[in-house]
Amino acid sequence: MRCGTFKEPGLCGNDQIQLLEADLQDHIRKEEAGYCGKLQGEGSLWHHLVRVAHLAEKLGRSEGLDPAVCRLAGLFHDAGKFSDGTYHQGDRPEEERSVELLIEYAGRYGLNQQIVDDISQALGQLYRDEAHPSSLTRVLFDADNLDKLGSLGIANYFVKSGLKGNGISPDSLYRLTAELTYARHAPACMATPAGYELASRKAPETYQFILNLLKSLRDDGIFNFSVEAVTFDHLILDVVSPSECECRGDLQRRLWKVKGVKCLEIHVEHFCPDCESRHEIRFCTPKLRAKRPEGDVAV
Repeated sequence: MRCGTFKEPGLCGNDQIQLLEADLQDHIRKEEAGYCGKLQGEGSLWHHLVRVAHLAEKLGRSEGLDPAVCRLAGLFHDAGKFSDGTYHQGDRPEEERSVELLIEYAGRYGLNQQIVDDISQALGQLYRDEAHPSSLTRVLFDADNLDKLGSLGIANYFVKSGLKGNGISPDSLYRLTAELTYARHAPACMATPAGYELASRKAPETYQFILNLLKSLRDDGIFNFSVEAVTFDHLILDVVSPSECECRGDLQRRLWKVKGVKCLEIHVEHFCPDCESRHEIRFCTPKLRAKRPEGDVAV
């Protein structure tokens, strides 16, 4: 890490860096534990922050940015997710609380004010979806989205499902609609050349893994879910759904968009008129940045 990251030259050693990260890790785990209602946090959020930090360092180098600043941005980007043991309290984006934490830790560990300003700007631009994001914002956006791709991304999806008590269940399979749709469009959503290259490699792996999993579940007679490419509002969605309701009735589908806390959300609902069962998922609309042929990545 460059000495310019801190106000005083004496604070640029590895010991100070490790103290900051250890302090932040302890804070994140406690807030996650408060939200989950457990004595100790599972560490799921902290591990995500570390992975995004590593990816941000890698992408930052390719963009000519200070990797130390990129790492800090990655570690703080979701730090406010479980603020005071809550989630989106009052529909407040977690990035706002993340900026508050960054400022708090900047004072505690003597972070350079310009770096604090740059990271604060990047965190704010992440959810405000500004037309001209900073280079750090683009790196952070790509790093966060790349963490959802590839074998590790899918593994973490099911880890989080398990922590929520779902495991491989109908609920988690319905939600694979979002993972497949993101994988399909991932390269076109990337904001940096290096991010595009990584997404182009990881997205097909993600997509094929999910298809293989669904086929295995069908072949074993466990869950009969399949994938249908559906065009909605000029965007191709990969909708995962069972062939019929558990009562053997025909399922009806409805799609619509709603303005969420941080994004324009796509809602997908499956409804059975016979037994009146209903299942709804929602996810952020992929932010397409590049004109790419639909389906060239994964289908």
